[in-house]
Amino acid sequence: MQWFYAKNSLQHGPVSDAELRGKLATGEISPLDLVWREGMGNWTPMAQVAEFGLMPGGPTASAYPAYAAGCAVPQIPPGKAVTSMILGICSLVIGFSCFPFSLLVAVPCAIVGIVLGSQYRRAAKESPEMAHDQVKAVAGIITSWIALGLSLLLTALIVFFIVFAVWSEKNNGGVSSGPGARKIELHGGFR
Repeated sequence: MQWFYAKNSLQHGPVSDAELRGKLATGEISPLDLVWREGMGNWTPMAQVAEFGLMPGGPTASAYPAYAAGCAVPQIPPGKAVTSMILGICSLVIGFSCFPFSLLVAVPCAIVGIVLGSQYRRAAKESPEMAHDQVKAVAGIITSWIALGLSLLLTALIVFFIVFAVWSEKNNGGVSSGPGARKIELHGGFR
């Protein structure tokens, strides 16, 4: 009998009963990984398939999403969580190491990191076999939000100081070093 199995959201197979049992024995697959063969209605956790023996106290079949017979296991690009984390870290580093360019590079990196991390988390909620990289997705989301917030805050502070400097130069009451400024002599009086 030929079996298909899903590992890290990728479909593998066909493999024989013996090959599948061997992969289970070596730890290459776990009893929680989904399996399917012709004649089964849905993809099912291996622990719930009678041919492999039920896992005592194991999760029930209702704890896993059911996939229609013959359909592919939902595919989530495996790099979304890692990419989200890398973009979050890069946006933090770029945002502080080269400020003028942080709006051009760090902010877009942070936004993409937030989007990719959120997509991975949403997919991991629907597919338990995706949970292994969820920490990376969360790290990417958090670092991206921090980088985005700090970049925008730093930009707002610099704009504020520039506006304040221009305003104070314009409204300083005539005390300046320009050509029409009055000079105060050290021994008193104005010239």
